[in-house]
Amino acid sequence: MAHAAWKWMAVAAAVGAAVLACGGDDDEGGTNNPPTGIDAGVNEVRPGLGDDPGEPLGTQFNLPTGVTVSGTVYGADDLTSDCGNGAPGNGSGVYVQVCVPLRNSTGGPVEVVFPPGLVIVSTSEGFQNGLLVERVVITVPPTPPGPGGPPDGGTDPDATVVPLFTYCLNESQNPNEKGTPYKLGPVTSDSALKELLQLLSGKRIDSPEDVDVVQEALYSITESKGLTAEDRAAINKL
Repeated sequence: MAHAAWKWMAVAAAVGAAVLACGGDDDEGGTNNPPTGIDAGVNEVRPGLGDDPGEPLGTQFNLPTGVTVSGTVYGADDLTSDCGNGAPGNGSGVYVQVCVPLRNSTGGPVEVVFPPGLVIVSTSEGFQNGLLVERVVITVPPTPPGPGGPPDGGTDPDATVVPLFTYCLNESQNPNEKGTPYKLGPVTSDSALKELLQLLSGKRIDSPEDVDVVQEALYSITESKGLTAEDRAAINKL
């Protein structure tokens, strides 16, 4: 996966392109009227998305009984995309790759489902929130008995660490860095994001080009006025 510097360069390039594409003609008496037709939309206020402040909205995500987040959800290594345990990433996102430490106190294995639409919320200023677009199913083994918990606020050594690779919801902010603190947020209730997730249902995201299609579609929602005809055509080809 990508180095954080590479990820940030890609974001910066996209931001620059967006600025150029959206600039007005005020010096020549032009107007900044929104486009008409199929791509016209409303630039809604979406808390926690794009440049809109606040916590992302949605329904509460609950882990199964007996399974808890042990310590802080943290950014994966931005050089290797690794969470320190060699476990493969779950999800196709590039910009917000996080590690979720879970404890299972039930005494037996428990299946945990991370649904499409789960939001990963940065708890540090300047870092992107993430969106999981795939359904991720993990079997969490029982955690060895004992007091457990993270020592001195660090990583719980007995936790099962689940890597979740998610997409950026804030183009102008920074992608994750190693150890960046996050938390599990809600399952989004944003109607445009839910429509995108429905369009992606059953699609395969197998290449960097496919990832770009999804990320650009997300930016059309979070940074602009919604999915374009080009977004829909590109998604249809996945």
